[in-house]
Amino acid sequence: MHGTLSTVQVDPRIEASGLLDGLDGSARAERAELISWMLTEGFSVEHLRGSFSPMLLASRRLIGDDATYVSIRQIAEQTGMEIDLVRRALRAFGLPNVDDPDEQVYLRADGAALMHTARFLEMGFDAEDLLHATRILSEGLSNAAEVMRYAALAAVLKPGATELDIARGTEQVVSQAAPLLGPMIEDMLLVALRHAMETEAVNASERVSGTPLPGARMIAVAFADLVGFTRLGEDVEPAELERLAHRLAMMARDVAQPPVRFVKAIGDAVMLVCPEPEPLLRALLDLAGAAEADAEFPRLRLGMSYGEAVSRAGDWFGGSVNLASRVTGAARPGAVLVAEQAQEAIGDVDGIRWSFVGARHLKGIRGDTKLFRARPAD
Repeated sequence: MHGTLSTVQVDPRIEASGLLDGLDGSARAERAELISWMLTEGFSVEHLRGSFSPMLLASRRLIGDDATYVSIRQIAEQTGMEIDLVRRALRAFGLPNVDDPDEQVYLRADGAALMHTARFLEMGFDAEDLLHATRILSEGLSNAAEVMRYAALAAVLKPGATELDIARGTEQVVSQAAPLLGPMIEDMLLVALRHAMETEAVNASERVSGTPLPGARMIAVAFADLVGFTRLGEDVEPAELERLAHRLAMMARDVAQPPVRFVKAIGDAVMLVCPEPEPLLRALLDLAGAAEADAEFPRLRLGMSYGEAVSRAGDWFGGSVNLASRVTGAARPGAVLVAEQAQEAIGDVDGIRWSFVGARHLKGIRGDTKLFRARPAD
């Protein structure tokens, strides 16, 4: 059938619609076949005319694209939120900004998603905290959505597939996958939330009691993350981002020779621990050097602390873990930053030279933290 598409007689109604303008040969025949099927599926000519990719309309309809658009004012009326807050929430969702509150440019399903924001506000959540959480969640889900889109298309983009084959294939894949997405994302978010709440519980108990929790012991903790990972997501294919994150995890495992232990990879970051700070610092310097030696690999930020922490189920919790994360965030690209207690515990040793960076106020850390940069002595 595919070899004779260019000779298929085109329905005069489709010819008159203008949807085939600019196409000829097999491309024209494929598009005509696609449009004919979509009209029988209930799509209108107007809907097809307004789409950049008619092939994906059937699958998009399954996830909320009903071709109905609403304005910011209508969303505000539906959610009970102020217009300015609706506008900011839409931006936090990753949607474009529109100045005219009465211009109907947002899909009805996109506007309905703000009902969740409204409910959290009714519960007493701070609007700024909620917008910040929404923005972070949206950034992560945008990357996940790109990977899912790529996987769905890869499943149906077979040699010789026509536009109709692709439309039907993606509709079938999405119809099967869409019901699974909500429960999967909910479960994964709850996993992360349980972990975050346990971490906060340990930190809060330390703050209240002023002493480490039972079972806490001295441990050196370090993180390394890819510089500009969020920006890279705008310019690099999802598969390449996944490759970079996997490469970082492999590099971290390579330098994590006993007594240094690789704990986990968290998106664009890795976590390492060691009972003694010096071996961990040397591992961080090796990791930084490996990243610098690879011209195709992004630069890293690396940070380290030394203090009391609690081990549970192979992970670590406590103030020193939080401090190591904050120190990492304060590091410049390519730099290995070390908190004061870790620097004092290591002291002057062969192969490492120190420079004092300064005292910084780090988010969530009481007082100022003195930071030192470590470099290989050679």
